[in-house]
Amino acid sequence: MQITESIILQCLKELNQAALTKQTYFDYYNGNHAILKDYAMQESRSNRKLIFNFPRKFVDNEVGYILGKPVNYVSKSDKDEVVHKLDLNMSHWEKEHNINLRKQSEIYGESYELNYLDYDGLFSATVLTPQNAYVLEDGTEDRNVLMAIHKFTKRFDDKVYLDVYTDNEILHYELMGDNRNSLNEQSKSPKLQYIGKHDHIFGRVPVISCPANTERKCGFQDVISLFDAYNALNSDLVNEIADHRNSYLVIENAKLEEEDLLKMKKMGIIQVPVGGKVTWLIKEINDSFVKNELDNLEHKIYDMMDQVNFNENWASNTSSLALRNKLLNLENRVAIREAMMEKVIKGRLRNFFTYLQKKEGVQYDYRDIAVKFTRNLPTDLVGLADVIVKLKDIVSHESLLALLPFVENPKLEHNKFHTDKQRFMESTGDVKHAE
Repeated sequence: MQITESIILQCLKELNQAALTKQTYFDYYNGNHAILKDYAMQESRSNRKLIFNFPRKFVDNEVGYILGKPVNYVSKSDKDEVVHKLDLNMSHWEKEHNINLRKQSEIYGESYELNYLDYDGLFSATVLTPQNAYVLEDGTEDRNVLMAIHKFTKRFDDKVYLDVYTDNEILHYELMGDNRNSLNEQSKSPKLQYIGKHDHIFGRVPVISCPANTERKCGFQDVISLFDAYNALNSDLVNEIADHRNSYLVIENAKLEEEDLLKMKKMGIIQVPVGGKVTWLIKEINDSFVKNELDNLEHKIYDMMDQVNFNENWASNTSSLALRNKLLNLENRVAIREAMMEKVIKGRLRNFFTYLQKKEGVQYDYRDIAVKFTRNLPTDLVGLADVIVKLKDIVSHESLLALLPFVENPKLEHNKFHTDKQRFMESTGDVKHAE
């Protein structure tokens, strides 16, 4: 595909339009909910606005559940050196990067990974979002990336820049008629001023799309109306209680002057004539109805998000298996996310192996690497140990090690085990011989 300025501007237009739409989801994640703007204010009444930031809680919990433990790599052809190279080149930044990539994906419905070489010439990656990047795909089932653009600013610089990524080049532009104050706004007629270009080594657009789901929708988009209802109902309840203290004093068959009222308030005593009556006019609040409605909304929110409310009272001896049964819906949800994430990681490995081929002259197949995810969940180690003992003559040692949550690299652990075993045998060889 030939990249022209006309195509770049069309992509830029769609980027700006999408950025305005996606801003809502970013606001909700950061606690800027609709109640801050559209809550029905009452004059001379309490108008507190309560926000329960479920979006942040759910996104962070889900991402931590999938990627709280590092991703493990296993070579299907049993090549130790390739796993070692992956660990050496990516272990120092990959875990944090994966978490951020997945989190932005859940917020916006999609995020992007940009692979590049850093200042030291090492392979690295960063995260882009629909707020500052746009990916043009070919429309086929493979969704091949034809071009990607990245809109950004620089510190202490009011200009807005645009990088365009193609199969072999990175084109650099300055956006004329735009400024950093309108970075996420649609400019009426931006113009491109060409700055320069340089080549990259990957042979394909080094930007990988990471969708949150098959529809590429925000992870909590379908539940926003429930968030709003929960915020509004809690705010109304708190304001009702706050207004309760402003109850009116009703005096029947008597009349008090203003100065008498002041004395009454100061002394705490009311004197009324015979036949007079003093009562409080207060609001009656059906707290049971309100509590039931709040509980109902909260349960629906957790159900719609396939989450488990860990604030409920759970038995202290709940086993990991029972816990997994409670998390079944969440497991099904994250299984889809895991498949999406695995595809992204395979794309990263493909670019990384291209980098190794250029740098070291070695060639590996990214399809040979199996990506292993470990749930960040309390584990019954005693039960696992029993399973491992029963399967030791059926399943490979490396596969059994992959079951243990504290083993980050099964292949490395397997090698260390045999090394330590060999050293022990060598150190005790003379003793055995003497016996």
